[in-house]
Amino acid sequence: MRRETLLDFFDDFASLERTFLVHDDGYRVREFTYAQVGALARAFAARLRGAGLAKGDSLIIWSENRPEWVVAMWGALVEGIVVVPIDFRVSVDFLWRVQDKTRARLVLAGDDVKIGDARPGVDVWRIRELASSEVRGQRSGAREGIRAGDTAEIIFTSGATAEPKGVVITHRNILANIVPIEREMAKYRRSIRLVSPLRFLNLLPLSHMFGQAMATFIPPMLPGLVVFSHSYNPQEITRLIKARRISVLVCVPKVLEVLKEHVGRTLPEAEAPGVPSGHWAKRWWAYRRVHRLLGYKFWAFVVGAAPLDPALEEYWSRLGFAVIQGYGLTETAPIVTLNHPLKARRGTVGSPIAGVQVKIAEDGEVLVRGENVTTGYYNAPGETSAAFEDGWLHTGDIGSIDESGRLTIRGRKKEMIVTPEGLNVFPEDVERAIDAQAGVVESAVVGTSAGGAREERVHAVLVLQPGADPDAIVRGANAMLEDHQRVRSFSVWPGEALPRTEGTAKLRRKEIQRWAGGASVAEGSRTRGAAAAVPEVVSRFAQQRTVAPETTVEELGLSSLERVELMMALEEAFDVSIDEQAFAEARTIAELEKLVRRLPEAEAARPGAAHAAAGAGAAPPSRGLEAAERGIAFPRWNRSLPARAVRRASLPTWILPIARVFARTRVDGLEHLRDMAGPVVFAANHQSHLDTPVILWSLPPRWRYRVAPAMAKEFFKAHFFPAQHTRTQYLTNSLNYYLAALFFNAFPLPQRETGARQALRYAGELVSEGYSILIFPEGRRTQEGEISGFRPGVAMMASRLDVPVVPVRIDGLDKVLPQRARMARPGFVRVAFGAPLQLEGEDYAALAQKVEDAVRAL
Repeated sequence: MRRETLLDFFDDFASLERTFLVHDDGYRVREFTYAQVGALARAFAARLRGAGLAKGDSLIIWSENRPEWVVAMWGALVEGIVVVPIDFRVSVDFLWRVQDKTRARLVLAGDDVKIGDARPGVDVWRIRELASSEVRGQRSGAREGIRAGDTAEIIFTSGATAEPKGVVITHRNILANIVPIEREMAKYRRSIRLVSPLRFLNLLPLSHMFGQAMATFIPPMLPGLVVFSHSYNPQEITRLIKARRISVLVCVPKVLEVLKEHVGRTLPEAEAPGVPSGHWAKRWWAYRRVHRLLGYKFWAFVVGAAPLDPALEEYWSRLGFAVIQGYGLTETAPIVTLNHPLKARRGTVGSPIAGVQVKIAEDGEVLVRGENVTTGYYNAPGETSAAFEDGWLHTGDIGSIDESGRLTIRGRKKEMIVTPEGLNVFPEDVERAIDAQAGVVESAVVGTSAGGAREERVHAVLVLQPGADPDAIVRGANAMLEDHQRVRSFSVWPGEALPRTEGTAKLRRKEIQRWAGGASVAEGSRTRGAAAAVPEVVSRFAQQRTVAPETTVEELGLSSLERVELMMALEEAFDVSIDEQAFAEARTIAELEKLVRRLPEAEAARPGAAHAAAGAGAAPPSRGLEAAERGIAFPRWNRSLPARAVRRASLPTWILPIARVFARTRVDGLEHLRDMAGPVVFAANHQSHLDTPVILWSLPPRWRYRVAPAMAKEFFKAHFFPAQHTRTQYLTNSLNYYLAALFFNAFPLPQRETGARQALRYAGELVSEGYSILIFPEGRRTQEGEISGFRPGVAMMASRLDVPVVPVRIDGLDKVLPQRARMARPGFVRVAFGAPLQLEGEDYAALAQKVEDAVRAL
C-alpha cells in the first residue's frame, strides 16, 4: 500500500461500488457510494479550479455533517487547497475572524447555518449543491505537486471568547494515524468479512479531527458505511441504530449518558442490581431486550473528544456492549492512544498507536512525540514554541502509564485545583461523587479563591431537580471523598443545563468559574429551552393570532402536517422528545407548556417521572411511539415485486382505460418533465375521486409507475378504527384501502389525527427509493370547480424532503364525477403540468401560496 499523501488513500477507495455515506435526516435517506464520492470530489476540484483557487489557497467548510462535507474535503485535497473546518454551531462572528486569519476566498455553507451577507472578495457556496455537480472524468493538475509535508487542514480550537488558534495539520500527520490502524485492521480482515458491512453512526462533528477520522479515514479501510444524522434525541438515535442496522455508534460521552437514561426509562431491568457478570455472551443474554431495542447488529460505542466516566463505561459493558475509547488532540491529528476492541482495559484510553511516543513529565503532564504531531499553530510562532519542548508536545493533560503501557487520563492540568495544603484535586473525581447523589442533574467543580489570597477551594456548581436539597447533596458527596477533595462551597446554576462546548460537549469550566466568582451568566450559557417560551414558538404557526396560555390548539386551525411542524419546532427549541399521541391530546397552549416542561431528559430521569407523565396523559416515550406507529400500518408490501407486477399489469390494461372512457383528457406541459430525473412532489388541485387515475394516465410511463398518491387517512376510518364501526363497514372499508394501496401504490396521510410524523417519514422513505409523491394540498374535493387554499403541508413536505414540486392543474373532472354522484358521466378534462418549483425555507404558508399560485396560473 503506497501511502505518500492522502491522495494515495483517496485513489484506493474512490472507485469502489459500495455504499459509503448515508444521510438520514429522520425523513429522507440519501446514499452515496465510494465511487460517487470520488467522482463528485473530482468534479468539485474542477469547479474550484474554474473559480480561480489554486494549490495553497484556503476554503472554509461551515456546515452540519452531511455527505457533501466529505466530498468537499476530498475535492479540496485533490486540488491541493487547504481545508478550514468550522463547527456549524459557532457564531458567524467566529467564522469571519477565522476568515480574516486564513484569507480564505471561499466559504461552503450548510443548510443549518445563517451566514448573512458575504464579504467582498469571499464567495459563499451552498454545500448541498455539490451533490448535483456535473461529474467529469478529469484529474487535477495540482495533485502531482502535492507532498507529504503540505498543509491539508487548519483546525481552529479556541472558543468565541479567545483569539482563534489554528492547528496546522499536514498530509503526513494524518497518514501517521491512518497507516498503523490500517495495518492492524489487515490482521482481522477475514474476521471483519463475517460481520460486513460495518455500519457507523457518526454523531461527532466533521469539523473535529476525531469525527473526520471515524467518518472519512477509518471506514474506507474495511470498507464500511457511515450514517450521518442531525438529531441527538435519544429516541431518534435508537431508531436510527435499529432501522439502519448500525454496528458502531461514534459519539461523545454525553450521548452515552443520555442513552443510558433513555434505556433505563424504557427498560427498567437495565438498571436492576444483581445481574450476572462474567462472559460477554452471558451478559448479552441477560439484557437481550436492550439489544433488541437497539437492534441485534449493534455491538459497540467508540467514544472520544471528552473524558468518559468509568461508571458509564461499566454500565454499557455490563449490558454486553463494547465501549472503545482512545485519547488524542487536534494537535495529534488526532489519535495518540487507542484501546484495542478485543483487548480493551476498562478505565484506560489504551496504548499508543505505532509510531507515537508518550511519556509522563515530572509534574504528571502527558507528553507526545511522533509524525502525527502538528508542525505548529498557524502564524503563531510564540504559541508553537510554548507548546513544544525538545520535540515533545505538552498536551496539558495529567495522566499515568501502567505496566502494560496503557494510558490513564486524570484531568486537565489547567483545571486541576491546588488546595492551600498543596494537594491536587481533579474536578472529575469530585463530580462523580456529586452526580451519584439523588436530585442532581449535573455538576461542575471549579477552584475559587478565598480572602483575596491565591489559594483555591473546591467549589461545586449544581444543576438540581425541583425540590432537591443542595446541602444534603454536598454532605452526601463529601462522605464519599477524601478530606482534601471535599466540597467547601457550592452554588446552584440558574439555567437548566451547564454551558458546554459545541460538538464535543465539554464543560466550559472557565465560564462557570467566572460565574461562581460573581460574573453574570454568559449569553448562550443556558439551554435553548430555558430562554424560550412555548407561546413564543407557537406564535410562528398562529398566522398573526395572539397566542395566550388559554388559547386552544384547535383555534390555530393547523393541519396535521402543520401540527407535526409545530411539534418538531418545540422539540428543537426545548431539546426534548414529544410523544405524538400526548401532543395530540393537549388542548391548550398551557397544556403544551406542561407537556414540554415535563419531558426533558433530566426531568424524565427522576424516579417515578415516567409514571407521573403517563398518569397525566403523556405516554412513556417508547410505548407512545409504538402506539402512534400502530395507528397507521403504512403499506410497504405494495412495493414488493408481486405487488408491483400486479400494478404494472392492471393499470394500463383495465384500470386507467376505464377512467379514459369517462374522462376525455387533454394533457399540457409534459415538456416540463422531459429532462427531469425525479423524484418530485406532484401538487394538484382536487376535484374528484378520479383525479389520481387521470393524472397517472396523463403521465409518461417512466413516471406513471413510480408515483405514490397520498390518500386521506380519515376516508378509511372504519379500517383504522374498527371498534367504532360495524363489521360490514370495516370489511368494506378495509377492502377499499387495500385495493387503493395495491393498484395505485397509495398511502394514508392524516388530515386531523395523529401519525403525521410517521407519514412524513414514510414519504421520505418513498422518495429515497425513487418514488414521486402525489398530494392534493387543498385537503378536500371541490364543490363547484373552485380551487381552495393550499395547506402549508405540501411546502413542509417538499422542503423537508428536498425535492421539487411540480404543480398540476385539473379542469373538468368535477363535472365527470361530482362529489355526490354515484356514477361518472363522460366529459372533457384538461390536465396541465407546470414548471418545477424548488421550495426552500421554513415559511411554509408563503411557499404553499407559491405552489397554489402556480397551479392557478396553469
